[in-house]
Amino acid sequence: MPQTKYDVPIADKAHADEIIKKTEDIKGVKFVNVNPNGTIVVTHGDDFDEAAFKAAVGI
Repeated sequence: MPQTKYDVPIADKAHADEIIKKTEDIKGVKFVNVNPNGTIVVTHGDDFDEAAFKAAVGI
């Protein structure tokens, strides 16, 4: 499955959990990994709605 990486400032674990909650049900998303170093890695299918993902994260 494809993965996409985003560099996004992460304030703390609560912020990371909030991002996961907002994005885990977006079309095509299989798994969201938010690292405290400011990296989000999304494992997704070909039907990934990247625009909706970016809007939810605030990118």
